[in-house]
Amino acid sequence: MRDPAAIVTAWCESDRLGAILPADHRLIDASTSLRALIVELALSGECDDEIYDASAALGRLMAQRGGSPTLASLTIDHACEALETRGARWAASARAAVAEGFAMALTEEARHDAARGWEFPGCAVALGEGALALAAGHPSDDDEVLAAWAARVANAAALKGVRRAVVAGPERPRAALAEALGIVGIEARLV
Repeated sequence: MRDPAAIVTAWCESDRLGAILPADHRLIDASTSLRALIVELALSGECDDEIYDASAALGRLMAQRGGSPTLASLTIDHACEALETRGARWAASARAAVAEGFAMALTEEARHDAARGWEFPGCAVALGEGALALAAGHPSDDDEVLAAWAARVANAAALKGVRRAVVAGPERPRAALAEALGIVGIEARLV
């Protein structure tokens, strides 16, 4: 049986040759345990959902560490070269799983960044005399997410000494924010 550690090393070396960003080099080193799992699963011949889950996790890690889409698209081919299994039946699905994991991580990061723009003080305009105008436009449609966001905004406003707020936005986030403001003693006027 071939040495899994040597295969992982060869895979990493191929990825290094295809790396185009400094982050690519760092994440290659940070991903050896996932690579070892993928190699172990490929060598066992039991390429079921586990190899695809590990591949998706590798794609997520690549995106989260700022890796390039180029490296993400090439890494499974490099694994197959190191394993000497070009055209393996699991390779196309593993390649897709890496891409899906990479894209999902970027999508989640973009959603998180968009939601962060609605946090206090980004959603507030001071009106003077202890009053604020609050934009209640949080993009979530999840009531728990809206309630948590509204509580954070209301608490931050209360800590700044706000006593009155004019709240505008779509009905659900506006209602969540008005309720949270009431709990902390801030008078809310909905527009």
